[in-house]
Amino acid sequence: MNEFLIYAVISLLSLLMFYFWYQRQGHTSEKKWLLEQLNQHSGLEQQPYVDALKKINHKSSNLTTTVWVGLMLIPASFAIDYIWFQDIPIDQRVSATAVTPENGSKAPDLASAITQLEQKLAENPNDLEGQMLYGRSMMSMQRFDYAVAAYQKANQLAPNNADVLTELAEAIAFRNNTGSFLGEPEQYLKQAIEINPNQQKAMWLQGIVYYENLNYIEAENIWTKLLTQIESPNIKTTIINQINQARVAQNKPVINDGAIDSNTSMNAASNGYLVVVDASESIKNMTLQPSARIFIYAKQVNGPPMPIAAAPITQPFNWPMSIRLNDSNNLNPERKLSSFEQLEISAKLSLSGSATPQADDIDSETQIISKQSASIQLTLTK
Repeated sequence: MNEFLIYAVISLLSLLMFYFWYQRQGHTSEKKWLLEQLNQHSGLEQQPYVDALKKINHKSSNLTTTVWVGLMLIPASFAIDYIWFQDIPIDQRVSATAVTPENGSKAPDLASAITQLEQKLAENPNDLEGQMLYGRSMMSMQRFDYAVAAYQKANQLAPNNADVLTELAEAIAFRNNTGSFLGEPEQYLKQAIEINPNQQKAMWLQGIVYYENLNYIEAENIWTKLLTQIESPNIKTTIINQINQARVAQNKPVINDGAIDSNTSMNAASNGYLVVVDASESIKNMTLQPSARIFIYAKQVNGPPMPIAAAPITQPFNWPMSIRLNDSNNLNPERKLSSFEQLEISAKLSLSGSATPQADDIDSETQIISKQSASIQLTLTK
């Protein structure tokens, strides 16, 4: 609807309201006076007053006045618009209900925000903060190829940035679909630690690299150093559990931290899933190298390949074996085993002892369990 039609409609409505109001007025005071005179006189004396009332009732001044007012109202509306609102385009005069009260516009959804970010990066691909933000967004959406590309671009823009190198290492590990940080991710983590030895995420991931390489002493050392920099009790609990895994692998006693709430430690130790691992007779009769290990994995159902939690079992293997998988085995403090309603549980026998997938690995079946499941049994078969 254009501007002329808008003012025409407003003027017509105003005109109708004025007409009905003016018609109701109808020389009210004159009629009142004439009626009083009729009550005070009688007979022939009333005739002049009767004739006067008839003339008033037949007058067409109501309609005439209304027409004149209408002719004046429309140009008056345009004059008011010109004086007061000439600087505001008609398409911007919208209802207050069409916008939000805070900033006058509707907030974009996630898809729109990412599209806008992609457009900005297409115009300015050298925006370091934009590339990092896009990489984090793609990681959260599990679009790991896009995340790797964004972090690689960020690494070109800031080649000696420990934060960028750490995020790039993690993205590559997820993209590789191996559940391991060995290989290319390991190289970027090493660079990050050399640039900033106190980069906390790099320290934590480097500890995982040491552990995967069976270097339990270095894993314990770097996680112990990281523990002194952490304030969050939940994250401390996870790191202490990882330290204890490295210590157990060295036949050392576990450690406790009095600063950690005892209830938190008890809950982390008591909750979880009891996983029983057995093997076929052919596997039980195999002669294994001392380095051979069994790994228990818990993954998100239909999620990324990186496990939520993992637990190793070292020799000797006394079949069947059981291990409790709980939040103490989390690989990422921000992804807790206890927060998932369903999980994919599996086991593998690594003849080399490496967590990285190998051609000669012996896998079990994968089973899906829910929070209500108390235990699960897996069988390793060739």
